[in-house]
Amino acid sequence: MAPLSFSTRTYIFLVIFLAILVLSVSSTLIAADISQWGIVVVFALGITILDLVPIKIYGGFIEMTISTAVKFAAVILFQPSVVIWATFIGTLAGELPAQRIWYKKIFNVSAMTLTLAIVALTYYLIRDPRIEFFDSLQNVLALIIAGLADFGFNSALITMAISLSRKLPFRYIWLQNFPKVIWYDLSMVPIGAFLATLWKVNPLSIALVGLPLVVVRHSYQIANDLQRQTRDALIAMVRVIDERDQHTGDHSERVSQYARSTAEALELDQEDIEIIAQAALLHDLGKVGMRNDILFSPNLLNPEERKSAEKHAEIGGELLSKFPLFERGAGLVRHHHERYDGGGYPDKLKGDAIPLGARIISVADAYQAMTEDRPYRRAMSQAIAVQRLRDASGTQFDPRVVEAFVGALPRDNVSAPALTAAPALA
Repeated sequence: MAPLSFSTRTYIFLVIFLAILVLSVSSTLIAADISQWGIVVVFALGITILDLVPIKIYGGFIEMTISTAVKFAAVILFQPSVVIWATFIGTLAGELPAQRIWYKKIFNVSAMTLTLAIVALTYYLIRDPRIEFFDSLQNVLALIIAGLADFGFNSALITMAISLSRKLPFRYIWLQNFPKVIWYDLSMVPIGAFLATLWKVNPLSIALVGLPLVVVRHSYQIANDLQRQTRDALIAMVRVIDERDQHTGDHSERVSQYARSTAEALELDQEDIEIIAQAALLHDLGKVGMRNDILFSPNLLNPEERKSAEKHAEIGGELLSKFPLFERGAGLVRHHHERYDGGGYPDKLKGDAIPLGARIISVADAYQAMTEDRPYRRAMSQAIAVQRLRDASGTQFDPRVVEAFVGALPRDNVSAPALTAAPALA
């Protein structure tokens, strides 16, 4: 666990300790009741089988599984101690073959155990045990609240771990991953209730739910794959644009790195920094359909060609606005060619009316363009490029952004460091 920060290690150990405490208390409640342990084994087996085929949420940092339905059936049918041990054993068995670092496996098992402890206790304390779970509004309400507790507590535990380990804001991580899966998670509650009903009729009848569960999982996997493929396709298009010209390879990734460094120098919120870096990575998306004779012209463009070329910012912003993963950065892409004095395009915004992120990308893009070879000239030195930025400060560029950019710029190093794409946005 050496690569992890002290706060991350402390958090992981705390979650593990609480899970062990909950398991210890639960084991004393079940004691030597063989029938209860038999139920634990049966439900743990169901959880294990379903956990072996998880749905990977964007980026692979988070996984969803239809085993939640089995857990909710246990919540409805049995005492919290049975639910806790079934969840622990089933999740542990499902985690063992996973290709993850050992402490991530332990954390996942502990977090899930704690979550189901909260869920089971929530339902147990609110429900009316004298009435069948579907025959009472109170029991239905208890199930709804338990479902919300499951989503809220589990998402909070996972988000905090990622937030601490990656040094990103809790809110940013949560918004990037969980709003898109809330309905999937809550849909497991009625399926769990259906499983519980079948169990009461005849435990063997729960096999009837096998096919519907597979269909539900498959449909959500397809939806998640489409989101991932959309993101990959957009980024691939940007890389194709860069690679069309041997002189400007990796242009967009370098602009993204410069934009990130500038935003950090301006001490923006981490969430804003991530949005700006991602928008910078995609800032030239609108060039995907631009003719080569315009894109790589060694001469000054005529008015008609310039008008065509300038549409790329508007087209890029419009394209990104159609995709939920990128819509928050669409305005930055649209406006990254606005000028501080109002003479830019496409909307001739002026001064602070231009989004700060777009002003940052504008400076980063201009610097990178000046310091890379082009068909009509060789790359400028760092000193000359910096002087040109300062000369245009207050007219083309925001003076505050220029100074932040220059302050964050590695000295005597025209080439940017090795880069990686910024995390994806919702």
